[in-house]
Amino acid sequence: MKIKVTNTMLNCLLTALVAGILFMENFSPTPKTFLGICASVTVGIIIATWGKNSATFTKSISLIIFFVIGALRFGAVDNLPATDISNFEGQTVKIFGTVRDEPQIKIMPNGLQQQRFIVEVEKVGDKNASGAIILTSYNEIKTARIGDKISADGKIKFITNYKNPGQIDSVTRLKSDGITARMSAGKNGVEIETVEGNFWTKFLRMVAAIREHYKELMAGVMSSEDAAAIFAMLFGGYAGLNPELVEEFATTGIVHILSVSGSHMSLLAAATASLCLLLKLPRNATLALGIFVIFTYTILSGMLPQVIRSAIMGILVFYGTAMQYETLSARFLTLTALAMLINQPLLIFDISFQLSFSSTAGLIYIAPELRMKMLELPRWFTMPAAMTLSAQIASLPIVIWYFNRVSLSSVLANVFVMPLLEIVIVGGLLGGLIALVIPFLGKIFFVGESLIFGTGAEINKLFANLPFSAVQVPTLGFAAGAIYYLALIFRRVEILILLIILLAVNFFKAGGNVEVNFLDVGQGDCCVVLTPNRKCLIFDTGGVREKMFDVGGRVVIPYLQHENIFEVDTIFLTHCHEDHSGGAGTIIKKMPVREIITANENKSEYAATFGISEQKLKNLRAGQIGEIFKIDGVTIEILYAPKVGTGNEISNVYRISYDAVSFLITGDLVTENESEMLAKNIDVSATVLKVGHHGSKTSSSEEFLRAVKPKVAVICVGYGNNFGHPRAEVLENLEKVHAKIYRTDKDGLIKFTTDGKNLNVNKFVD
Repeated sequence: MKIKVTNTMLNCLLTALVAGILFMENFSPTPKTFLGICASVTVGIIIATWGKNSATFTKSISLIIFFVIGALRFGAVDNLPATDISNFEGQTVKIFGTVRDEPQIKIMPNGLQQQRFIVEVEKVGDKNASGAIILTSYNEIKTARIGDKISADGKIKFITNYKNPGQIDSVTRLKSDGITARMSAGKNGVEIETVEGNFWTKFLRMVAAIREHYKELMAGVMSSEDAAAIFAMLFGGYAGLNPELVEEFATTGIVHILSVSGSHMSLLAAATASLCLLLKLPRNATLALGIFVIFTYTILSGMLPQVIRSAIMGILVFYGTAMQYETLSARFLTLTALAMLINQPLLIFDISFQLSFSSTAGLIYIAPELRMKMLELPRWFTMPAAMTLSAQIASLPIVIWYFNRVSLSSVLANVFVMPLLEIVIVGGLLGGLIALVIPFLGKIFFVGESLIFGTGAEINKLFANLPFSAVQVPTLGFAAGAIYYLALIFRRVEILILLIILLAVNFFKAGGNVEVNFLDVGQGDCCVVLTPNRKCLIFDTGGVREKMFDVGGRVVIPYLQHENIFEVDTIFLTHCHEDHSGGAGTIIKKMPVREIITANENKSEYAATFGISEQKLKNLRAGQIGEIFKIDGVTIEILYAPKVGTGNEISNVYRISYDAVSFLITGDLVTENESEMLAKNIDVSATVLKVGHHGSKTSSSEEFLRAVKPKVAVICVGYGNNFGHPRAEVLENLEKVHAKIYRTDKDGLIKFTTDGKNLNVNKFVD
């Protein structure tokens, strides 16, 4: 019996493939268990379909086959070979390999120049090795090209995420590109050996030279910020971008224009289609020319995996809109996703793939229907509005999951700003070509580009500053996302009502328990306390030295938003060191904060650490020893607040209590201060101890630990830190008092939940 493979059937096969990948990722069954499950399901299908329509049996078996394919492919890719560079983790070695991509140079906030290489590893010492590594060097900048040989010595480290809910999984994204480890070059820096290279290497170098040609042209005639933004729009990369510009583009929902995406490809194809229409070329010629333009742009953009994926998605949209074959485009989209995921199943966890696929699906399935409903509106408004809304509708749960924000100004930005930016992209590519022939004319061309971009950026800034330009929304869980897509696919209002009820229950869930969450902020401290009625208290905010990474904006706030927290009652800071207070500045700027309690340090020091003027810190004051706060049933005591001292010696000590359960927050309290507290007979007992100074030997004396009598100890510490934290003697002291130890570098976020009598602990990393 012939089985007709419809779009619906293809989508079901894709769903089965994804289910197999997710099943293996979440449950990791043994081969025997996995085979047993598959065999049981197959037998069940045979029994259920016996004597019935053979088509049902065939479809069911096909779904099982694709489920198995997804599971097996995930297992094959996720389990790295013994030669992979990540297996040398923790070892100081010398690596030898080949420069895979164009080296990147970045000026760090502390003024240092960082050079970054992606290296295909060939040897570690005298041993054969495989896999790719991110190699960074802060020594003399070395000239290197794609395909050159490179060597360096240093310690191999895993690539790690900040292990908290709400973080984008960059580790899996890099792993899908074959990058599994990182290393900072030692004092000898890197050694480069120039290699002539084969045809492909020379081709990639030529492409890199063309991009450099564009960069030099722009740098010579416009501001560095405009040059960085236009270069990002043309070829991708966030180097040198103004953070305020990025935030404004994110607010209006057009930040994707700053990286090469499917919309770029669709834009170029649409411009090509318009030209072909003007020249009255036949459809086949239009299709061929559109594919050629997209293919050429893909090469110029470096042929990175994410660029290739965007090109494929762009071609599909072009094929459907320009050729008016939406049905075939839908089929090709599913077949493309199947091929991509079978080849590299880890892509399912990549945000760029998720957004590209969902947005493209929206453009294919939803946009035509929206355009039909907007026929009475002007065409210049209908096309961009329909495309914007359809992409947003299709990708909504993904956007909410990662960003907890929905742009209400995106239609305005797409109608009035995007046309200007599209001119910048198409014109920028033409300008570079013109400059190759007539350099002076090319420069004039790029001056005009800068003016057009500036106009678009200013209009976008106006939209971004409108009231409710973007609204914060609560996190959609997996179940809610599934219900949303069911409502979208079947166009059923009652399913949407169920979703709204589910969200309301989740958002207004009953209180009663207290949550104390120790976040993974690297080599720093951050503890978020949620009271029974979900009031938020933060004890230290993490941060890195010399502000080389915005922990507040990129780690703490995403976690708070993921937990549906959009305002903070009180921030309690132990002292002004950046690894404890550096993240507070962004939190204060982006969220309402009622009060900030600090150590006895100058207000100006905190203002400098936060990047906020003293005048705007009216709600900041130093806490006093013996001071007690009662917030929604939770009691906070300041047990220690030294008046004199420097650095760690001035750390405040806070105790958080809820009935019989308590948590002691010690900051970087040193042993001398611990002894002083004991000498003054200060009661330091607590159920849970946040271990002082990340497990340094300067804290956590045995006498102090015996006075605290903790049942549980939490060490906030960064993976692979250069200080040797936590120290062996501190771990021994904790074992002597029989404290169960948790570490943020290994366990990720550590969540304590208590009703005041019982205490439950959950780790983000099992």
